[in-house]
Amino acid sequence: MALIQSFYINNRKKVGEQQEKNSIAIVFSGRAVEMSLDEDYPFFTSNNFYYLTGIREPNVVLIIKKDMDGLVTEKLFIEEADPFKEKWVGKKIDKEQAQILSGIEIIDYSKNLAKEIGEVDSSKLLYFDFKIPEHQSFKTKDKNVQKFLKQCELKDLHPILAKMRMIKTPAEIVAIKKANAMTKEGFKEMRTLIKPGIYEYELAAFFEYFLKKAGADGLAFESIVASGKNATTLHYVSNHAKLKAGDLILFDLGARVNGYCGDISRTLAVSGEMTFIQEKIVRMVESVQKEMFLAYKPGAVMKKLQGLAKDLFLEKCCDAGFIPKDKDITEFYYHGIGHSLGLDTHDLCPAGDLVLEPGMVLTVEPGLYMDKLGIGVRIEDDVVITENGCEVF
Repeated sequence: MALIQSFYINNRKKVGEQQEKNSIAIVFSGRAVEMSLDEDYPFFTSNNFYYLTGIREPNVVLIIKKDMDGLVTEKLFIEEADPFKEKWVGKKIDKEQAQILSGIEIIDYSKNLAKEIGEVDSSKLLYFDFKIPEHQSFKTKDKNVQKFLKQCELKDLHPILAKMRMIKTPAEIVAIKKANAMTKEGFKEMRTLIKPGIYEYELAAFFEYFLKKAGADGLAFESIVASGKNATTLHYVSNHAKLKAGDLILFDLGARVNGYCGDISRTLAVSGEMTFIQEKIVRMVESVQKEMFLAYKPGAVMKKLQGLAKDLFLEKCCDAGFIPKDKDITEFYYHGIGHSLGLDTHDLCPAGDLVLEPGMVLTVEPGLYMDKLGIGVRIEDDVVITENGCEVF
């Protein structure tokens, strides 16, 4: 069990407290997406659903109701066991398991969901997560329920969950630290294989093998293993090039442990030694990261932190003779200085106007990308905001 039952109980309590009276919130775990006639893509639970229940199964529905007097009740609907299907795909979660994981007392079967919703005649306010992916959105073919849903005033649940997920509990911070530690160990093992002549995908495959062997959930995101000019593409994931002597190689890697993500970037020399120019660029990025560590503290605004990073890079690039066209540093530095990290690699984060608070976990990832030189450098670490500054994982 990733986190203790009380974590999910407390999260649902906070949602219920923020719901308006005479309302109902419907949160869906998601459905499997068909890949071919007889196979689905690997299922990934809605992280908002997981955050509220601890359950990672498809076709499970959570309902949180708040009546006219402010009384909050909750109910979970799971699929009923099908002995024949279980011979092919294994057993589904049962009522006892769902109760143990989530702490929800009332568990029913999905076949009774339509009746449950249809009987909520007094609720006129309906909460859905408007930003959920299509395959994780709740849908029903029941005409009576559809009629009820159309009569309700819709309200977005996303802002409530986003704000909650931004501030991590101590248990969540421990989980993210574990993901980072596993990412670091996988990287240390993998870097011993770096040499001219091997392929980017070999390194990516070894990293994934290490994580699975170590017991991680898997990758937090598709590994970026980008050598030479490939590193100037931020989300390069084809990983098909052969490593060449004299090139740099950029790694952006993350393990997922107990649902939570690690996210680390490093840039190394394929041959073990950097050229003068390569080392100069790497040192500039390292220098900016150190200064940004000092700037990440309560009250700082992400938009201003981004502006500071751009100013630092422009100054350092000009001093080093790498003067961008029209002194526009976005020629060399064209992404944000960081993002929120948690159950999602890019957690529910309104990055621009975000004001940092204790308990937020964010990345610090300055980078320089010089296409004409075939050099891309990014160095990324994760931090938690503390009362006085930040702690670097």
